[in-house]
Amino acid sequence: MIVFKMGPQRLLRDLPDPSPGVYSKHERKTVSFRRWLLWIPLVIFASLLYVFDIGGELQYNIPLPYNIAFDKPLLNVQSGFLVDTVGCRIPDLDLLDPVIREFIKKENPLNCHEKHPLLIDANLTSLFIKKSTLPIFNISDEELECCYQPFWRSKPRSENDNFDNRIVFADNCTSFKNEVSIEEEFVKVTCSVDNQIVYKNYHAFVPIKIKVEKFCKDARENTSSRNRERMSVLILGMDAVSRLNFHRQMPKTESLLRRMHAIELFGYNKVADNTFPNLVPVLSGLSEKELRDTCWPQTSSVFDKCNWIWKNFSAAGYRTAFGEDAAWMGLFTYVKHGFKEQPTDYYLRPFMKTAEDDAGHKNQLNANLCIGPKMSVAVLLDYISNFAIAMSSKDSFAFFWGASLTHDFLNYPSLGDDVHEKFLKHLVNTGSLNHTVFIFMSDHGIRWGGIRETYQGRLEERLPFAFFVFPNWFRNLYPTAIANLHKNTHRLTTPFDIYETLLDILNLEQIENESIRRRSRELNEAKSKPRQISLFLPVDKSRTCAEAGIDPHWCTCQRSKTLPVGDAIIKNMSLIIVDHLNSLLKPYGVCSQLKLVEVKSASVQYPQEHLYEKTKDQGLKDYVLVIRTTPGDALFEATVRRHINNSSTEVTGVVSRINAYGSQSSCVTDFHMKLYCFCKSYFGTRT
Repeated sequence: MIVFKMGPQRLLRDLPDPSPGVYSKHERKTVSFRRWLLWIPLVIFASLLYVFDIGGELQYNIPLPYNIAFDKPLLNVQSGFLVDTVGCRIPDLDLLDPVIREFIKKENPLNCHEKHPLLIDANLTSLFIKKSTLPIFNISDEELECCYQPFWRSKPRSENDNFDNRIVFADNCTSFKNEVSIEEEFVKVTCSVDNQIVYKNYHAFVPIKIKVEKFCKDARENTSSRNRERMSVLILGMDAVSRLNFHRQMPKTESLLRRMHAIELFGYNKVADNTFPNLVPVLSGLSEKELRDTCWPQTSSVFDKCNWIWKNFSAAGYRTAFGEDAAWMGLFTYVKHGFKEQPTDYYLRPFMKTAEDDAGHKNQLNANLCIGPKMSVAVLLDYISNFAIAMSSKDSFAFFWGASLTHDFLNYPSLGDDVHEKFLKHLVNTGSLNHTVFIFMSDHGIRWGGIRETYQGRLEERLPFAFFVFPNWFRNLYPTAIANLHKNTHRLTTPFDIYETLLDILNLEQIENESIRRRSRELNEAKSKPRQISLFLPVDKSRTCAEAGIDPHWCTCQRSKTLPVGDAIIKNMSLIIVDHLNSLLKPYGVCSQLKLVEVKSASVQYPQEHLYEKTKDQGLKDYVLVIRTTPGDALFEATVRRHINNSSTEVTGVVSRINAYGSQSSCVTDFHMKLYCFCKSYFGTRT
């Protein structure tokens, strides 16, 4: 049994701010001098260890102090490249490159409470009336009559019901005055004056569930690690935000993450087109195709039989949670059938769908940006805060996803900067991360719009962000694993790797020094490298996109050379793309056949010269084309592979739709075909 003393997490105000201007010049010099005077010997020694670490096998057995932890990456790379290894080179692009600067703008603030002021607020366990808001409604305390009505997810009446959309309300609405304690998870609040409704809103709570606690207690007693230290996991995602756009749009949140000593993956490359196939690897370790082969044979199938990562944690005695906003386009429910049984102990979908449907407003494209008086993403973050506090002394695994604010607009992440900064401060100041690994990540960058038609936009779309935040004691207890993670920040990494990392967090014996040494040696000696590698192990410098499970179309490691769009070979390839799309659409008689209008851009993608030595087909090249088709004025980006030796040419991977299509494809339900289909019956406004 490992025993150690774990002190409380320092309040955020005590964390040193690495940015200039917080201290005076004299104070900065004094702090800096004292700090380095204390740690110079250790820094020199650690640096020598790092320099002479060949193959990642040398072990760091000295705990590294939190104050000097890792404000900057340990690995020095050649200027101009995020990843600069034998197997991959990813360019370091300018946040405000002149080519993309025209697409960046400041958005007007989002005001959700202008017509919906907050009258009923909530804390962890209760509802209460905000007396200060009554004058806004021009009513008195005596006139106001409020009640709350619980609701919950219900089992469907028949097999034809949508399992994840059936909600049942309690028969009665319970009246309250001033304040009332709530034992239920989800409630609707209604307030009236003279029997006229003047206010309604929805609130979610995180009650401790007796059945869940008993299950977790029994499960932990039945595991071999019941007496070992364990870590909770909290994952928060932002849809469609690239790494660069996160830095560009959310400077306050990014600065706070640095002060929390977050570890950022600079070479994190998506593996598929949109959200679902990029999160399936994180949550299952499988590709979308592998998921279909193992547990999800049809889009009409439910996902209950799939082995999601939260099942692993649940079996080990962890409380589990899953939630997302923008419920109508949910990860498992957008043109899919979700779950028959509730997938996790705490499942937010019944709340978010009901609240969005009834109290959602400020709708733009695919989402309601507001629920009542709050931003939809703020409602999600409030629930996560409550969950983190409620579970702060318990083992838990939670996965939450925010899409309402960021799914459709390049510049809207800036509107969420303040609420995410506030959310993270609250987690730190309440000590909710003292026993938790916090992972903040996205699935891909923005997939349409003007920026997506630029070279930088194409790369950004393939390079989402990922941050890891660990408690101080965890860094000190597992220094070798943390050192490897730092090395991997400038290696090629994928969603598959995050899954393997989560498995290691579930079994911390795997990242103790001796285990890391053994596993690193086995990994180094393996003739065939695995597709997915825990980020606590050293990712090899020779790793390529093919080895990491990244199709060439999504790979950012390849070099690129622009080609003239008028070349005969380019025109031929563009027609091959159109023929390919039409072959996909042929079974769908409601969709129009597409015709080529123009080739917008063309480039040849090829590996670095020395990689050709490992390639059997010396004549293989990948061409990336952006074409415009009619009807629908669609912009498609596709990778066409040409084998010079046998003159064959074929479309490889998925064809991307890089401009919005609105309701043009409403006549089909297959979410893949929605990217390509222009309905013959469509007469709506083109988007």
